[in-house]
Amino acid sequence: MLINTQSIPFWMKPLALFPIFLFVFFSCNQGREGKIDGPMAQIEGTVTNLPADQFVFLNKVEATGPQTIDSAKPDAKGKFVLKAPADEEQVYLVSVGNQRIPIFLEEGNHQLTGDYNLLYTNAIYTNSPLTSLLKRVERIRLDFEMLAKDLQDEYQVAMTKNDQAIIQGIENRFDQIQSLNKTKIKALIDSMGPGPVTHLATSMLSIDDDFAYLDSLGLRFEREKPNAASTKKMLAFLESPRKLGIGKLAPEFTQPDPNKNPLSLSKFRGKWVLVDFWASWCKPCRAESPNLVAAFKRFNSKGFEILGVSLDSERELWMKAIVTDKLLWSQCGDMKGWKNEAASLYGINSIPASFLLDPEGKIVAKNLRGGALEKKLAEVLH
Repeated sequence: MLINTQSIPFWMKPLALFPIFLFVFFSCNQGREGKIDGPMAQIEGTVTNLPADQFVFLNKVEATGPQTIDSAKPDAKGKFVLKAPADEEQVYLVSVGNQRIPIFLEEGNHQLTGDYNLLYTNAIYTNSPLTSLLKRVERIRLDFEMLAKDLQDEYQVAMTKNDQAIIQGIENRFDQIQSLNKTKIKALIDSMGPGPVTHLATSMLSIDDDFAYLDSLGLRFEREKPNAASTKKMLAFLESPRKLGIGKLAPEFTQPDPNKNPLSLSKFRGKWVLVDFWASWCKPCRAESPNLVAAFKRFNSKGFEILGVSLDSERELWMKAIVTDKLLWSQCGDMKGWKNEAASLYGINSIPASFLLDPEGKIVAKNLRGGALEKKLAEVLH
């Protein structure tokens, strides 16, 4: 599965994947502007082994990237001070070179200490219960990623040998560690209750597999902290999945077909239809193509259709993939890449992604891959 990395908070990505926002950093003010009114947070930092002439930045995490709030030039001993309005609903980053530390800015004085070379993993940040909770979430995530990486290495070796028994065993072990990871994160979420760290922790769950849990959590947010910013974010996060749950009517959309004529989802009403979000550049999508071809050939005469929705941005590559993979069903796409309007409507942030609709246009299943699609169609199309 390919994930739209723009949808992931960049502080949660592996450090090596962090973009370097030099333009943002150095086009913004290199110090505080004006007087801070209201509750204030102050960070007194000491970072050893700093590279020469290194600035330290305090950045607010925004959807469009980091916004510089304050900056400082450490002295010869690596000491610096950063100040900002207190904010318990927003993640901030202390950024030093290629090191970034996610923190919260509760009211009061905080101390940040650490070695520059180990800052991300070993920095100590005081007087911040929310940051302590965030570290617990990060610990669960990092432990899971380490186990998953080991399995991925084993999986690649087994794939080269085409050892199906070992492959199946690795997949079963992955399912086990993923289940255990979800159990851990849910237990932590339940103990924390509604709040900004809880909202961030939900990114480790599946909006499809764990929707019932997430939906109940959203109701708890509304009940216990109705006016909090994290509640508004949580409700916004759940808005699309609540509209796209099993049994819900699939949202209507219209996009250009390969001949640039408008093609609407409603055209397929009265038939079983798989709405398949894919792209020519998506290797997992292309790997899934033979399964879709097999299902289409077997069930098309019984009332099954596929509507491919392309997240391509280059028309020629889209057309070539349709021909190469022998995709004989209806296709559409607005050539806006990840900004495809139908994909946005369906909350798509990773592909392949699909929705199986019944003849009334209601969603009956999601993301059926491999033999799962044919198995489901065999149940409903006798």
